[in-house]
Amino acid sequence: MNAERTLKVTLLSTSFPLAPGSASGIFVARLVDRLAELIDVIVITPADTTVNERVQRGNAVVIPCRYAPGRWQLLTHRPGGLPVSLQKHRGLWLLVPTLLLSLAWRCLREARSSDVLHANWAICGCIAGFVGLFLQKPVLTTLRGEDVTRAAKNRIDNLLLKLCVKISRGVVCVSNDMLDWLNSRLPAAAHKLILIENGVDEGFLKVGGGRVRQAGRDTVRFITVGSLIPRKGIDQIIQALAQINISSQLRLEIVGGGPEETRLRKLADDLKVSDQVYFSGPVAPEYIPGKLSEADIFILASHSEGRPNALVEAMAAGMPVIASDISGVRELVEQHRTGLLFTDGNAGQLAGHMQALVSDRELRERLGRAGHEFVIGRGYTWSDCARRYIQVYRQIAQG
Repeated sequence: MNAERTLKVTLLSTSFPLAPGSASGIFVARLVDRLAELIDVIVITPADTTVNERVQRGNAVVIPCRYAPGRWQLLTHRPGGLPVSLQKHRGLWLLVPTLLLSLAWRCLREARSSDVLHANWAICGCIAGFVGLFLQKPVLTTLRGEDVTRAAKNRIDNLLLKLCVKISRGVVCVSNDMLDWLNSRLPAAAHKLILIENGVDEGFLKVGGGRVRQAGRDTVRFITVGSLIPRKGIDQIIQALAQINISSQLRLEIVGGGPEETRLRKLADDLKVSDQVYFSGPVAPEYIPGKLSEADIFILASHSEGRPNALVEAMAAGMPVIASDISGVRELVEQHRTGLLFTDGNAGQLAGHMQALVSDRELRERLGRAGHEFVIGRGYTWSDCARRYIQVYRQIAQG
């Protein structure tokens, strides 16, 4: 056995792809894939309606936790995850206690032989934190954008976040903005905070390195990728498309699924741009690089993000990007150098940026190259990300 495999980690996440083609927690899975090449990893995640038994994912073992009869296991693994499921179906709140108890019990069983517990999101950090206290095991929690966004608006989420930070030995932030936010509000925990940015799959970098420019094509193709939930602000893109002075054929592809699809389709109909808007539905993660290679301009119109993986992937793929000027995005996109920023809620400004890139092919190419070089220069790969996590695991395991 490789010497590195003497380290064993139990990883807890409410989102993780259980079925082929699922995008639920795909960034957690990509990290696990790289970690499992070097150390032993067991993943604990809620079961869903179809997968209830442990599965092997490469070198990692994935254990789905049952918490309700099969057809009722709807709390996680859907677009938007646990928060959106609870907002959409209030009755699912009744299953939250059994979900938490199931995760805690499985975590307690599996973590006995582990060196470190690694939780993803604050709710899992609280579960793993109490298990870690009972077993005298160190806990590392990775916080993501929704943790901070919800904590800033909701008292209960704020308490969960504070509790999670208090009982974790280390806390990973995926963006500088998140790190600064936590430092300002929880200065006593500053020594626990660590910055580890998510990686990007090699497939996106290959697309960016070999992107072919099609000068003779008349159609300019916009694309956005993400769950169809209110936070993603996709309605802003449709509104902006309707404002563009069309001098060439335009197309917007919306990749992803979720509860907002019906409303977004109606909006496109009402604004008379339905012929230009294509809903491709959920697409398996392995096909996203191909989708980006076929498009010209990427748009992210989210109202809030931690560090948007889809944006980094588009930049890695050599695409010119337009993104909302929000926390977590500003450290990736520098105005007019690695992309274009618009004020969140200002569809007119977004339309202006879209029009500018439609009209100026040279600008599209310059921004695309700069974004690709930025991602390469920062070393945003999952292999590097995994190595940094392993360093932290060893540090907290040693006390």
